[in-house]
Amino acid sequence: MNHTDLFPYAGRSFVLNYGENLVFRNTYADDGTTVTAEFLTGPQTGTKMTMPFKWTALEGGFYLLSWQEEDQSTVVHCDNFEARASRSFYTMMNGNFYVLSGTISE
Repeated sequence: MNHTDLFPYAGRSFVLNYGENLVFRNTYADDGTTVTAEFLTGPQTGTKMTMPFKWTALEGGFYLLSWQEEDQSTVVHCDNFEARASRSFYTMMNGNFYVLSGTISE
């Protein structure tokens, strides 16, 4: 990625649905440097955090996105916004690791 490139989905917001207990909204800042994650369902409903993220465009319309949450948990997404598909890899501070598949909507 050229660091002068702006994330193509900067300034947009998407709802990611990984099932009944994990639905959240990712809002990418206009400058493409931060993402705000807001939990819409599940035990963390109402939790909102903003953190810097990195991105890389992959072939086939996929984007590899990564960030570290406020509690130091790590998140890696492989998202295709046009195909409305998301795959996430999430490692919690306690060592629990999750691989999730879900859908993306606006």
